[in-house]
This record gives sequence, C-alpha cells and structure tokens, in this order.
Amino acid sequence: MQLDHLRERRLADGLMSIAESRSVRGLGVACCSAISSLTGSPTVGLYLLDGAEPELVYSRHVAEGLLDNYKAGFWKRDPVLDCILTRSRVVDGASLLGSEHWPRSASFEMLREWGFSYNMGGPLRCGHKIIGVLFTATMDAEAPYTPLLRQRMDMLCRAGSLAVTNMMNSGELEQNRDAIMLPERAVSPSPAMLSLRLPPRSADVAVRICRGQTNKEIAREMGISDQTVKEHVANLCRRFGAHNRTELAACLLRDSSRH
Repeated sequence: MQLDHLRERRLADGLMSIAESRSVRGLGVACCSAISSLTGSPTVGLYLLDGAEPELVYSRHVAEGLLDNYKAGFWKRDPVLDCILTRSRVVDGASLLGSEHWPRSASFEMLREWGFSYNMGGPLRCGHKIIGVLFTATMDAEAPYTPLLRQRMDMLCRAGSLAVTNMMNSGELEQNRDAIMLPERAVSPSPAMLSLRLPPRSADVAVRICRGQTNKEIAREMGISDQTVKEHVANLCRRFGAHNRTELAACLLRDSSRH
C-alpha cells in the first residue's frame, strides 16, 4: 500500500512539474525526469513541428548519430511518428508493427545500431492541433513497452500539452524556440574538461550553468536539492571571483577556452 502511494505521489509530482514548465528547456528537463522515473527509460527527445517537419528542441541520453539519422530523413518514414500525427495518440513501435515484424523493421534496425531496442512516442497538442511530439526509447531488449507504460506516457503528453499551450498563448513558445541551445550541441565546457580543475559534482553544475539552466532545473536533472545546487554555485563564484551567475558563466567559458 505504501509503495503504491509513493508511486502515485511520484506520478503526480512528475506531471505537475511538466505542466508548470514555462520554457522549452524546462519542459524537456521535466519530461526527462518524469519519463525516467515512471517508464524506466532515461532517453527523451522533444520535438516541435515546423510545418510537417519535426524540429528537435531538447534531447537527453540520445547519441548524436541517431539524431542526425532521424533529421536526415528517417522521420519521413517513421511509422511511430506517422501514427502519432494521423491518430493523435501514444504508440510504441513494437505494438504498432507487431512483435513478429518489429525485429525486421527499419525502425528497429536504426535503434539497434545505437543500442536501443524499443521506442515510444506521443503527441503534444494545443487544442486539436498537434504542435509537438515526445519520444522515448529503452535499451532493455527484455522489456517492451506495456499498456500501463503507454498509459503513463499518455498522461505525460497531456501534461506537456498543457505546458506548450500555456507557452504558446503567452508568446513564450516562439521566444524559447529562437533561443534554444540543445544540451548535446551547446557551446559550453565539457565535464571532462572542467573535471581537470574542479570536483566532479562541481564540474557537472558548472556545465549546466554555462547552458543557462536554473538551479531548479539543475537540481532536478542531477537528482540533488536546490540548496545543494546553491552551495555549488556559491563555491564556484568564490573560486572564480564572480559576483553572479552571469559573471560565473563568462568566467567558466573563458577559462575553458584557454585549455
């Protein structure tokens, strides 16, 4: 009974964090945390629709090669994306194509090349219009997505739809899209680069500061408290002689460029 209560609380907290997101990056971070917790899949890809073509705006735990393959044209023949756009519902590749056909499909071959076994996605809506798509994938070959996991994914997408609708109505969605800097492609110091001069956790915080993430986003992504993030930031400011986060980010970028 207590375990069920904890799961319900975790689900409620995850959905609330997604629905309350007020930036594209914040939405991506919240979706990543919730998907990892509720479906067991740490991988997330958040797309907004630019005409008919999906535009990647946030991703975590996805190889750049897979993202490049998808962007290069695979999305045009992706049965999961097609089903999402035509039927406006959450779907996973194996259930859509059938357990016998899935291992022989082009989707499976592409996923397997990058270490994944199954994928799942769902729509982000504004009213009756689909304006985005949320994807996840798993490396566990023995754990295909179940009806319960698809149901949870549907709840995440509904919460995400509320967030993007609020951002669209306030005009923040377009402002955020113009300022997007993807985590994998951000021009910022790498953890390996900073770890030569900083403790590992401080280096992780420093990288996220350079990406423009808030304390709350950093805390959620790293699985630590807001107070712990504040302590890391204060220590970094003292170390680099910075008076605020903006100065700190500039110092970190300048320092890393010298090495």
